[in-house]
Amino acid sequence: MTETVAEHIEKLGGVATSSQLKEAGYAPGVIEYALSSGKIDRLTRGVYCSLDVLDDEFAAVTMRWPKCILSHGTALYLLGLSDRVPGNLSVSVPRDYNPQELRRTHPDMRIHRESDRLYGLGKTTVKDPMGIIVPTYDAERSIADIIQERAKGTANPQIVRDAIVGYFRKGDRDLPKLAKMCEALGVRDELQRYLEVLE
Repeated sequence: MTETVAEHIEKLGGVATSSQLKEAGYAPGVIEYALSSGKIDRLTRGVYCSLDVLDDEFAAVTMRWPKCILSHGTALYLLGLSDRVPGNLSVSVPRDYNPQELRRTHPDMRIHRESDRLYGLGKTTVKDPMGIIVPTYDAERSIADIIQERAKGTANPQIVRDAIVGYFRKGDRDLPKLAKMCEALGVRDELQRYLEVLE
């Protein structure tokens, strides 16, 4: 094999899981040697990265726990609908998922457990600030999520307002899709109230 582990990780966008490296034919000892000789870094357990990838929590979480979808305020930030850098990540996981290890490693993380009907609805990918592709919810789902949080009284009104105003300025907004997402989350009436205020 002529390509080094570091080159292969670079080709994958700067981050790779140990299973991706094993599938590509790299033995655990080769990966460990690349790590101990300073050719690659460990982002988190089972996830390796190029030396130029700084501490990328978005990628570290979603690669180590593939069921995690970045959501709510974190998704709004990654989509450019909020300029507030999330201090604590928000992720969505299936309702039957046991996030014990995730909670232990990231005690401040906001974990949203979702029904089969809602988990994955509106899932997409974006490049995070380090240029790594990560799973997140799209703009319409994220707006619906934040409207639902506001209805429960658990969202900062300023973040909600900024996100909705930002969404309505987007050239590629999809209002029928937004209405469907709000319907699925049971906040169609709340969306209507925001629409009336913005008109």
